Amino acid sequence: MKWFVTLKTRFKSRFSKSGLKESSVNLEKGKQLYLTSRFQEAIVHLNNAVNSEFDSTLYELRASCFQKLDYHYKAIEDFDKVIEFNPLEFSYYYSRAVSKKAIYDFTGQIEDLHNCIHYYKKNKNIEMGLLKTVENDLITASNHIERLKQNIHSFHNTSYLEIKSLIRDCLQQIKKIKPRNAKLRTTIK
Repeated sequence: MKWFVTLKTRFKSRFSKSGLKESSVNLEKGKQLYLTSRFQEAIVHLNNAVNSEFDSTLYELRASCFQKLDYHYKAIEDFDKVIEFNPLEFSYYYSRAVSKKAIYDFTGQIEDLHNCIHYYKKNKNIEMGLLKTVENDLITASNHIERLKQNIHSFHNTSYLEIKSLIRDCLQQIKKIKPRNAKLRTTIK
């Protein structure tokens, strides 16, 4: 029986090594195609790599390709996996919010922007332009929801007042973060 276990172990290690090598080749091809804006072709290679192993980089890159091709539901699915793998990275929430906005899931968009701000505050790497972009997205979403208010009483089972409250909270958090970033910028220079 020991010979069977040894044979099984050898076969498994050879198979997994070749699978990982093929996966990394597909990942590299996917990256190169993504960088040259050949998103459809990149997805084919990234799909092959995803079938071999789980790697959050694969899902993140594939989600970005899906976004570029306006396949937002698929992008959201991949960003869900990336966020599950690394829930503290604020940029993933922002990227998913972009797709949620595209499918008119304003509640989901605002919740993701809220999470983006929350984890941004805890992050040591400051992206100066991101806060302004998030703030603009929140104001745009608020204006859009305001126009829809007369026709719709709730958005995806969330009341209008809850959404407005969440937007207000997000904008207040951004105002609190901005002075902190200004202080950091002066100490960095």
